Amino acid sequence: MHCNNLKLIIFILFVFSGHNVFCQTPQIEINSYDIKVGFEISNSRLNVKALLGLKKNDMVNEFGMLLTSNAKIDSIKFKINNDWIIATHSIAGNDSLCLTVPPELFASEDMIIDFEYSLPIEESEVGMFILSRGHRWYPLILDQIARFKLTAEVPYKYVVFSAGDLVEKKTYSETSQFIWESKIPVFKLPLIIVKSDFYNKTETDIDDKKIILYSSNIDAGTKKKIISETYDIFKFYNEHLGEYHHNRLTLIEIPELSGINLATGLIMLGPASIEGFKKGYYDGLHLSVATQWISAGVFFQLFGKGFWFLQLSFPHYLRLMYLEQAKGENAFNEGLQRGLNEYKKIAGTNKDIPIMDVDFPNTYEKSTIIYGKGPYVIDKLRRLIGDKDWENLIKKIYTDFKGKILTFDEFKELLSIYDKDGSCILILEKVLTGINIPED
Repeated sequence: MHCNNLKLIIFILFVFSGHNVFCQTPQIEINSYDIKVGFEISNSRLNVKALLGLKKNDMVNEFGMLLTSNAKIDSIKFKINNDWIIATHSIAGNDSLCLTVPPELFASEDMIIDFEYSLPIEESEVGMFILSRGHRWYPLILDQIARFKLTAEVPYKYVVFSAGDLVEKKTYSETSQFIWESKIPVFKLPLIIVKSDFYNKTETDIDDKKIILYSSNIDAGTKKKIISETYDIFKFYNEHLGEYHHNRLTLIEIPELSGINLATGLIMLGPASIEGFKKGYYDGLHLSVATQWISAGVFFQLFGKGFWFLQLSFPHYLRLMYLEQAKGENAFNEGLQRGLNEYKKIAGTNKDIPIMDVDFPNTYEKSTIIYGKGPYVIDKLRRLIGDKDWENLIKKIYTDFKGKILTFDEFKELLSIYDKDGSCILILEKVLTGINIPED
């Protein structure tokens, strides 16, 4: 493929907006969110009450968080015993806040903060309201994951989508309430509000899970094929990596999206990707489902050592593994070689850099290194330790680190379990820090 389609996914899978936090965030972790939103359709505003559970491992007296500058903050309060006190905060830059910890909590490991604010939300041309992590619509720390519960109350004729699982829906005379939740941490918490008659619902069961497609402009044949392809690859990863961590996988058509965007439990499909499906190009869908286990199930240290190799090269290789199972070894080899051939165009030139030095895959050369050379490197690891140990390794990665952040050093520790003489890790380090195609 169709490399252009895959590169399109690469550039929109994980978008990190620029930020400017002057207030340091030492040893602060967000453990949980309990967010309640009310949607005022008449003036296109959200009223938000966000309860955050945090843990601090230091005598911290101030820390920074990201929250949209468009928010009208009513109050920020710390919980002390059974009382709430108003937090001292200041603007630390665009979309950035600096909060001062009350002296009573200096020595505390756990903190609870209550944010109450409202913010405008724009309606798209097709009548959808969409907020993503990049909008900073909820308070966050850039490199962190957390479990969440989102309770959204909307006018009666609207529905709400988010990450994780839809655990409850209640309908009242004039409003509807949707509760989305993830009991394991996630990275992105999107919010999609749309009229209930906008979508048709197609679903299938796989064991005790559901795959659900919400579509508005997809013909019946393509919908059937999307569900079938998703079912097959979901089943493959469920068997070869471990049982999926949510009770549903939601696919939703987003007419104004340029490609594919992801959150845990949620795959958002734009028109370009759907047109590709109609022509039989499903690599992007296969990759998107793969990331539900690795990258949106197991997370990696944001911009840390080996981040893009683990974040993107790894799910690309998992996609090829499914291709191998579904269409045979020749299809796997052709897919691996296709990406490698793209990389060969720059290999050893002044545009070639080590995988470890890719700061962001925002150019043809850097993205080709990640999606072309990266999977080739992972294939070398697989061949070195053997298929049986490789399958044990990827199962252990998912089992031990789903809902957690896996660092590159921790990845090497897991690999060392199956690297009998240590040669595999030495080769890995050499290949990731060098240029050109590694010699066999």
